[in-house]
Amino acid sequence: MKLRALALLLGVVVSSTSAIAQVGIYGKFDATRLSTGTTNDFETPGWYDGGGAGVYYDFIHLGPIGLGADLRGNLLTGNQQKFRSALFGLRLAIKPPILPIRPYVQGSAGIGGGTHGGLANAGSIYSNKFEYQVLGGLDYAFFPHLDWRVAEFGYGRVTGISSGASASPVNLFTVSSGIVLRLP
Repeated sequence: MKLRALALLLGVVVSSTSAIAQVGIYGKFDATRLSTGTTNDFETPGWYDGGGAGVYYDFIHLGPIGLGADLRGNLLTGNQQKFRSALFGLRLAIKPPILPIRPYVQGSAGIGGGTHGGLANAGSIYSNKFEYQVLGGLDYAFFPHLDWRVAEFGYGRVTGISSGASASPVNLFTVSSGIVLRLP
């Protein structure tokens, strides 16, 4: 009889861990360093900042580990130019028992690009190229269903933004912070 009760209790605990909030919507502030090895149409490497938003869905839960997908976008400005990106990727998050933190890592790919000619040029056009990033961060739950994205760090690359043969890849180093709303 005790074995049946223990098995029932274990089944309830395991099934209830799958009912934990699995969707998150977030907004963040990004500071991104763009650097190239050579000069190209994306004339002014340097620091770009601005906003970003995204949504994640953790569709697999194995105890404290969640695996899911993340969709995000950014719009950054700096050095009289704009940079934007849209990325989709896989995310691995850990929710340690008792602690109000959620560290995570993810790999994302999509499109990213900048303007040619600067913000002052009415004829500015975007050049969209393949982008990838590896990201990691820490969310801190400070209110039920509301997290502070304490810090997120990322490294990535955009294939050569200029359309000429001299196009060189653009390296990205990103630091961000923001707010996450977890939905039940």
